[in-house]
Amino acid sequence: MADATPGEQVAPQKRPGSEQAVEQPRSEPDSRSGGGPAVRGFRWWLGAIAALAFAIRLATLFTVADFTPDGGDPYWYHTQANELVAGNGFVDPFILKTEGVRVPGAQHPPLYTMWLAVPSLVGLDSYDAHKVISCLAGVLAVAVIGLAARRVAGDRAGLIAATIAAVYPPLWIIDGTLWPEGLFSALVALTILAAHRWVGHPTVRGSAAVGGAMGLATLTRGEAVGLTLLLVVPLVLRFVRDGWGQRFRHLVAAGLAFSVLVAPWSVRNLVQFDRFMPLSTNTDEVFVYANNPHAYGTADEALECEPNATKPEGASLAADGDAFLGFWYFPWQEYLRCRDGEPPGDVSLKAAHWRDEGTAFATDNLDRLPVVALARLGRTYDLYRPFQTAQLMRFEGRDLGVSKVGIWTWWIVAAAGIAGSVVLRRRGVTLWPLGSMVVLVTVTSVYAYGSPRFRTPVDVAAIVVAGIAVDAGLRWLARRRRDAGGAGGLAGHRR
Repeated sequence: MADATPGEQVAPQKRPGSEQAVEQPRSEPDSRSGGGPAVRGFRWWLGAIAALAFAIRLATLFTVADFTPDGGDPYWYHTQANELVAGNGFVDPFILKTEGVRVPGAQHPPLYTMWLAVPSLVGLDSYDAHKVISCLAGVLAVAVIGLAARRVAGDRAGLIAATIAAVYPPLWIIDGTLWPEGLFSALVALTILAAHRWVGHPTVRGSAAVGGAMGLATLTRGEAVGLTLLLVVPLVLRFVRDGWGQRFRHLVAAGLAFSVLVAPWSVRNLVQFDRFMPLSTNTDEVFVYANNPHAYGTADEALECEPNATKPEGASLAADGDAFLGFWYFPWQEYLRCRDGEPPGDVSLKAAHWRDEGTAFATDNLDRLPVVALARLGRTYDLYRPFQTAQLMRFEGRDLGVSKVGIWTWWIVAAAGIAGSVVLRRRGVTLWPLGSMVVLVTVTSVYAYGSPRFRTPVDVAAIVVAGIAVDAGLRWLARRRRDAGGAGGLAGHRR
């Protein structure tokens, strides 16, 4: 079925192999037209932009990312990838490091580990090799962002969005520091692309494609599971108008595709651990980092715990005041370990213990939750103490200068994204595949803590609509020139 222009009403039609008509209330621009002129050699241009993106990301490995992580999530992913290739499964690298034993781990979903394991399969198991393959994930994100913008608004918008993604600091700084958000960006962009294709031509197979993209994203970062409700359900309710039976088919197709990808990991966790964790232990453990006097801005003194024979090494919490308000404070967990000892059980039961610690603190400090929630959102969207947050992001290996530049570029891209959203709204193009990312990030930040890293899905969506805004601006300038030229020619004719 040919696509209609944005906002055009399309009559219900039967497609081959379907028993019922699927009403398509709105259809979006096909990538072959996109409401604008085609760009000759689009694929070559997109390949050149991808090459630029790869060059930028490789350059970070010799400059702002020229270091070897010795802890935290980057160490986790690097070590677990090599253990996986060695045949030891998804072990817990932190327990392996501290206790010298291999036990199953699930602090994070498995896909980024598996991505890093690819070069390890051929003996390239160093930090540098893993950084390079991580950079390739970031390049994939650039390409898919370009394809998503192309789908919505045409070739030129796609190339502009890809160019923005290639040079956008909050994206390229991730890959060289071995965090999973580069791969996550690619899969979020794939989800947006699949959703807009589905809106343009809502088939059951397309619903499965959206579900599959969401499943891959969830296996990279667990919060993407929220898209199953935030994205798919509203789209099906809006765009499938020929009965609840047909809507049910679409929802089942998306759910099955999602489950086929995610279920093996969830079943593995069910078998391996004493407590069922569908995705990761970090979903629970984050509560203790995010709910404590420091993260709530109420710490009035430095707390210390003296080590003894039955407790781990002592932890000094030197920070006080509201320096970490809305952020996370890892040393609080170390303090509790020192004060109370290591919780019993496997990693799933330990995670439940830390969840209960954080929940108890939050319950005892309900009066602070509104302030904390606003601070979390402010830090995620770089609206509350953005440059102080840049200092805190050094804990995650981010260069301070790059983080500061990233704040300014985010503000510019966000402003352009708002303008692009207005353009799409006027064209009658649905905004929900993009807007759902804002809801997802907002809920994640309030649930966990505030960090620009959590903003990745919004960064992707903002870049897509920013590219569309720039393209719309160029179209407007072209029309002005044509109008001015036509007026000048008419005036000369009159003379």
